[in-house]
Amino acid sequence: RLRRRTKFNLVADACRRDGVCFAQTEAVMLKRLAAAWARLGLSPLTAVVTVAIGFGLKRFYSGAGAMELMWILAPSSWLAKYLGGIDLFYEKGAGFISHTHHIVVGPACAGVNFLLICFFMLVFSFSRHFQNKLGWLFCSLLLAFATTIVTNGVRIILAVYLFEQDIYGGYITPEGLHRFVGTAIYYGSLLGVYVVVERFVGSKSRRLAPLFWYLAVTLGIPAVGRAYRANPEHFFAHAAQVVGIGLLLTIVAAFILAPKNIFHRIQ
Repeated sequence: RLRRRTKFNLVADACRRDGVCFAQTEAVMLKRLAAAWARLGLSPLTAVVTVAIGFGLKRFYSGAGAMELMWILAPSSWLAKYLGGIDLFYEKGAGFISHTHHIVVGPACAGVNFLLICFFMLVFSFSRHFQNKLGWLFCSLLLAFATTIVTNGVRIILAVYLFEQDIYGGYITPEGLHRFVGTAIYYGSLLGVYVVVERFVGSKSRRLAPLFWYLAVTLGIPAVGRAYRANPEHFFAHAAQVVGIGLLLTIVAAFILAPKNIFHRIQ
């Protein structure tokens, strides 16, 4: 009986110790999480609302057609029409079509993923500079929407211009060049709005934030969802192109924005 009680007591003591250790570990994790939120300047409510908006928009876009995306396709096409002189007209079920230039601006051209990237980047990078976190969240959503419209319009104009050029052959295809230019325009716009807001708040933020959010949404989410299994070669080729363009533009932006520091270090 004494041995059994002793064994039972040892097990009970071990369970108590494990429970205490688990509670301590959980407390440490919560403290670290709170410290991470504090560094970002985010309240839990702001973080939850941001993620909820992003998740809802992503789910909506996955099943949306041209009619459901009129709120973003129409202003983008209007901008391309009046700035680029492209005769785009709406056709039910397809989107905006130019018979003269043989292009279709449909759901795939809506730029919703870019809207999400820009929104996440603005909220998580600059919330700490504003006392009204929810106010900045909705300002970020509006700024991301406006940036998406302008970027979409510029991309449509360039797509039409490049499509009509006699530059294709060999490794240069219309589809490949369209993807390359699209990635460069979207990521360049993301860097641009990041720098503008950074100058507005008057404080340097994490310069790799645009690259992180661009890669997280364009490559990270499809990778987690195993979208690459349908066509691995295409996915990894696309991933290499996105990473390469992102790194190149990030380095170029770093040199342009900090020339004095670079020359000072060289000297």
